[in-house]
Amino acid sequence: MPTNPSSLQLTRADAQRIAVTAQALDRQPANPSKADLLALVRQLGCVQIDTIHVVARSPYLVLWSRLGDYEPHWLDELLYPDRQVFEYWAHAASIIPIEHWPLLRAAMLRHSGGEIGWWAQWRVENAPLLTEVLDEIRRRGPLGAADFAAPPGHRSGGWWDWKPAKRALDALWSSGDLMIERRVNFHRRYELRERLLPTWDDAQLPSETERRRRLADIALRAMGIATTRQLADYFRQPQAGLGTVLEEFVAEGNAVRVHVADWATPAYIHHSHWPAAMEAPLEHTTLLSPFDNLVWDRERTRALWGFDYTLECYVPEPKRQYGYFTLPILRRGQLIGRLDPKAERKAGIFRVKALYLEPNVVVDEGLLVDVAGTLRACARWHKTPNVVIERTEPAALAEPLRALVGRG
Repeated sequence: MPTNPSSLQLTRADAQRIAVTAQALDRQPANPSKADLLALVRQLGCVQIDTIHVVARSPYLVLWSRLGDYEPHWLDELLYPDRQVFEYWAHAASIIPIEHWPLLRAAMLRHSGGEIGWWAQWRVENAPLLTEVLDEIRRRGPLGAADFAAPPGHRSGGWWDWKPAKRALDALWSSGDLMIERRVNFHRRYELRERLLPTWDDAQLPSETERRRRLADIALRAMGIATTRQLADYFRQPQAGLGTVLEEFVAEGNAVRVHVADWATPAYIHHSHWPAAMEAPLEHTTLLSPFDNLVWDRERTRALWGFDYTLECYVPEPKRQYGYFTLPILRRGQLIGRLDPKAERKAGIFRVKALYLEPNVVVDEGLLVDVAGTLRACARWHKTPNVVIERTEPAALAEPLRALVGRG
């Protein structure tokens, strides 16, 4: 294989291998610990938060996909009392290693300075409310939205119609005046930033150049391989100027520029994955959250695997093709299908409403064993050990899969 970056050509299979390995989806550790979980969050750079819990809520599922049978409360403890992570906007609202706080502080200051979206006018019009909410938390300690009464006659119809205090909390969190102290039943409790990060001083802010370089390095290390557009999407950073940063990485030996078959633009590989990732065995089969770092960029997912994926919970039911909350199935580096599951916790049932394989996937004993094993493992972790498989496509998959799951 050529080593000259200007002539390095990769197949899509090469790019897939690098992406999967960088995302810690090539193999699963034995007996994972809380230290392993923290190391994984640091490796990923951020873990997107979502509240839907047809199965586990997304951040917990993202980590299970890589670690397997870990204790979900470890993630809660990393936020409180450990303070090893914090919540803020990254790819979206995310769990982020605390050491990345300085890199996102500039975004908070843009929020507080009125540079971000419609919040600017709202903050001006509701300045007394913002002060009142801050004073209440200063006086009473950590509070959640439920601790603030809605105005008489207020009727909430969704996020666009939050009661004013909830909007104020979100605005103050976005500006960094408040932080998420902990979650109780997944509901946020807010605390003053100076109480949770008493040693922080905005004089410690990195320069804009350093901030962009560090975020680009974290994202490229987490992705393994990316084009300029794909890299910008990871932390939702501006694409302008990012190509220059990547070329600087190449010149410094921190990245390798490559051409991937059928990709119109060059891609870049983080130096830590080249060429080591090319030799890593892909042994892992798992289920992915719709918000998993590997697949949250739907365009990149299509470019890598030709896997066309839509989260259909936002699609009217009559128009859904696969189901409300389908999970991509990753087998040994390949996206082979999707699962429409429901964890029925009270009944102890992990219901597979449907399992769909991609066209041209070859069904053999190895595939059946791998898929059955991940179904059992996911069900066990959810504490819903009874796996019920209702339907599969192809239909002939159902009976041998039921038999293998039942043997576990």
